[in-house]
Amino acid sequence: MAETSPRIGKALDVPERATVASEAFERFQRSMNIGYAEWHDGIGYELDAISALPPDERLRAEDLVVNRRLADWRDIEALDRFGSERALAEMEKALGAKSLDVRIEAAQRLALRGAIKETEIERVIVNALHETTILNGMVKTLRFATANPTPAVLNKLLWCTLHGNDDLRVHAAALVHYLHGGSSSDFDWAFRPFYLQFGSKDQSVRHAAYLDLCARIGVKPED
Repeated sequence: MAETSPRIGKALDVPERATVASEAFERFQRSMNIGYAEWHDGIGYELDAISALPPDERLRAEDLVVNRRLADWRDIEALDRFGSERALAEMEKALGAKSLDVRIEAAQRLALRGAIKETEIERVIVNALHETTILNGMVKTLRFATANPTPAVLNKLLWCTLHGNDDLRVHAAALVHYLHGGSSSDFDWAFRPFYLQFGSKDQSVRHAAYLDLCARIGVKPED
């Protein structure tokens, strides 16, 4: 008697093969482990790996970033690279983030996309100038202000030369001088002795420097 052939389509008793992450996904995921060296040198995630991800893994990678809840400027950088509707919505939410670095990074990238109004850019910069320090986004804030020297931003920078914190006043004065055409760079070393007066502990020295700056740039001093 002949053997009965197995029915076509019968499931075989073999274990289901696990989904193996691609090299690009693993590379991106590893890059999200930021150590001291990456933090110190400002190294971001492996953004080039995102472009190599297939659609399903791209979504998984985006989930990893979104689930960090805007914890770092690197998350904003990655969201910008993903560029999905959800990613851009997260970037817009970042404009209200507690972290100054996150707020400025989001505003800069949305501005490059033309996805933020000038009034919102002004609001972000003006608010940042109230709290920024050398250890809290000052370089990034001043760079963003340089790229967006609206009247409101210029007025706030001038205010900071007199009322800003110790880290900010000198650099705000140098930037105001430059943006009004009084120097050749955002910190022209030819005027360094003048700028340093804004960092003096003596308030009368700072006030005299402020009046001098206003005269140089043709702006009426505040009362």
